[in-house]
Amino acid sequence: MYSRNSDPLYNIGCTLYGCGTAVSFHIPLGAHPETASDGHLVVINLDTWQELDMWIASFNGSTWTAGSRYLTDAHGWGADCPLGQHCGGAVAAGFAAFGGVIRPEEIQQGHIDHALFLAIQLTRSGYIACPATNTDGQTAGTTAIPEGARIQLDPAFNVDAQPWPQWEKVVAHAMQNYGVYIGDTGGSMALMAQGNQNGGLAWSSVGVPDGPSLGNLPWGQFRVLQFQGC
Repeated sequence: MYSRNSDPLYNIGCTLYGCGTAVSFHIPLGAHPETASDGHLVVINLDTWQELDMWIASFNGSTWTAGSRYLTDAHGWGADCPLGQHCGGAVAAGFAAFGGVIRPEEIQQGHIDHALFLAIQLTRSGYIACPATNTDGQTAGTTAIPEGARIQLDPAFNVDAQPWPQWEKVVAHAMQNYGVYIGDTGGSMALMAQGNQNGGLAWSSVGVPDGPSLGNLPWGQFRVLQFQGC
């Protein structure tokens, strides 16, 4: 969601990670974190173009707190510290939390012009692939994909010939044109998309159903692009 300097200014409390740095930010009244277990909330200040990324965010009526909270430049390169350095972030790979997120407006316009963000179950432990700056990988061995690696749907696969809804074709084309970064470990495979908890264009208005599935995608025709350690 977006804020202005005219919105209330909060000192954001911290309970778990990255708590050594004080963080204050303007957050609109009535803001809500996402309802999923990670409780993310991303706020971009349109006056300063700073981005606040929160994980396990909560509001008690007067105070915002989060398990971790980070400030970054909304026009920056996409992570919370320079390439090659290691630091935490509101998402496991250390990416800025709005990076790779699909928005309903992109489905409406018929194209997504950036790489996507994917959480998978088997992420490699002890290895960070550029451009990630962190990992919560939990699977030993080289058969697991490290966070920060990018996968791509085979560009030769004919997306438009498939009997899929239009929204799914838009997503698949982005997977061919820009790829998908592995950014988190999850209980299931999931792309990151903007929630409707703070208003905005509803997913249903652009043809995306509640609980959309990407089961149609030919996962056997994805490839891991060459990566290097960071």
